[in-house]
Amino acid sequence: MSRWGGAFERVRDAASRASAAAAPIAASAARSAGTTARRAVSRSAVPVWAALAAIAAVLVVVILLGGLDRAEAAPEQLVAGETAELSLYSIAVLDAELTDEIEDQYLTADPGEVLVALTVRLENLSDRPISANGSVDRVQSRLVNSSQSLLELVDATPIGSVYAWREDGSSGGVVLQPDVPAQVRIAWRVPEDSFADGVVRLDVHDATARSGRVIISSSAVTWYRSELAAQIRVAVDG
Repeated sequence: MSRWGGAFERVRDAASRASAAAAPIAASAARSAGTTARRAVSRSAVPVWAALAAIAAVLVVVILLGGLDRAEAAPEQLVAGETAELSLYSIAVLDAELTDEIEDQYLTADPGEVLVALTVRLENLSDRPISANGSVDRVQSRLVNSSQSLLELVDATPIGSVYAWREDGSSGGVVLQPDVPAQVRIAWRVPEDSFADGVVRLDVHDATARSGRVIISSSAVTWYRSELAAQIRVAVDG
């Protein structure tokens, strides 16, 4: 081998050894750079995921508390003589009385009870006759004497049935023809300590009319209670 050939071999061997020595260092540097990049991405991603989780938790709480439900309007506050006009009927309370007996109707309060009687002006705004206390011509209004009555006393638990009759004393049930106002008396039995503040409050609910779903009762109509539309406050007599 010539002198120059031996020198070339020595240079090539030195370069190989340098490359072999540098490879682990480069690999380590690459691994370190990758780890650093991943840590940087993770750190930047944490606030995003934390924010999304917080938003989801707030939405769950809001839904559980009914925050996304449609807010119901507060009932209209009325006093004696003012009229609450609903979809199917209107009512005004003219006066209220607490008494132990209503002679012309043969009503007497039992011990521990009192009768509260309201004089009201009712008008049927539907296109079919209704009864103020029951049903007529296959229409059930549910004004009173129902688990979902449209007219309900506030701060008093009625005892037994509710009574309704025309103020003029005419006999028979109270049938309200469409668009014909009538003055009616409605009486409830309640515990004698009711209305200690001397004020009767009546909740007035709106209603929707629904027809029967089967052939045999397709002509039957029932009024179903909907939202609380008004509350009427009346000072009691007696």
